[in-house]
Amino acid sequence: MDERGQYRDGTQTVTAHEEYFETKYYLVGSASGGEIEIQSGEHKFPFQCALPINLPSSFESDFGYVRYTVKATLDRPWKFDQEVKSPFTVISPLDLNQEPKASEKVQEEMSKTFCCLCCGTPPLTVNYSLPVRGYVPGQSMPIKVNVENLSGVVVDTIKLLLCKIVTFRATTPTIDTKREEIVIAEVSKGPIEGGGTADYEQKLDIPPLPPSNLTNCGIIDLEYNLKVIACVSRWYHRNLSQNILIFVGTVPLINYQTPTVPPAENYSKLSEIGWTTSGIPISSSDGPPLSNLYPNLPPPSYEESTNGARSLWERGESEHVFGLTNRFAPKYPVFNFVPIQ
Repeated sequence: MDERGQYRDGTQTVTAHEEYFETKYYLVGSASGGEIEIQSGEHKFPFQCALPINLPSSFESDFGYVRYTVKATLDRPWKFDQEVKSPFTVISPLDLNQEPKASEKVQEEMSKTFCCLCCGTPPLTVNYSLPVRGYVPGQSMPIKVNVENLSGVVVDTIKLLLCKIVTFRATTPTIDTKREEIVIAEVSKGPIEGGGTADYEQKLDIPPLPPSNLTNCGIIDLEYNLKVIACVSRWYHRNLSQNILIFVGTVPLINYQTPTVPPAENYSKLSEIGWTTSGIPISSSDGPPLSNLYPNLPPPSYEESTNGARSLWERGESEHVFGLTNRFAPKYPVFNFVPIQ
């Protein structure tokens, strides 16, 4: 559809691109140096690279991504270069304790009447509540639901869905947007007959997910919603539904629920992925380390995104680069909590 609202035949590919940093090192030789002979055998060249602050979190989707990679090139004169590519995960912290709305209690009501011949029915009313809006992977979202069905219409199911909403903004050759909605977790209860009532206490488990907002990314927006749907019988009646904003962070609400130490098999490798075994994260910002803010906060483990691994090949890249056949899914911090009873 064009800007005038008219449908056009065919399809058009629109794109957008942001580059956050690129650093080039010569581990052997230099840009201006001559040839250097490397003897046969195994050679190791340690290196490190300081990441800029304010990088957006790693993110993968069918329609776009925020991806960080390391590529090593062996420049061979008179021969094809040998290249190998490897991805790594970057996490932009989202401290739920610093997000004012994350600690808000949710108490919502939605209501609907149905047409019956010339008259309207008494209402179908659904009340639901959550203790807070902000959660971290590894946590469960407890939801209380009360249904009062005074209508004569049967409610087949009450659905509770955690949805990931992604908005992609293209800039070339034209400005366009695409919205993607993915159901992350779902539970259903019911039915509720006309004139009946029901009370449910359900929970949605938060899997490994990128933090809300994709802060510092200008072309991809990310948010999470809880969607509550009362699915009614008969095709000519519309369902009753409502969405509310949920925050997924990397640091849990300390005054709501305190995590425990992760399982031993995950604890031994924490220092290799950005945390010391004393629970002190290696901070890339100028702010105080989390160990000072939350001295009793255990470190998380890191688990692959549940959204699926994807190819590392990028448009215009040679298919002969080693590592492109490997599929990659970012790893996100997951905290360990005592299960909600």
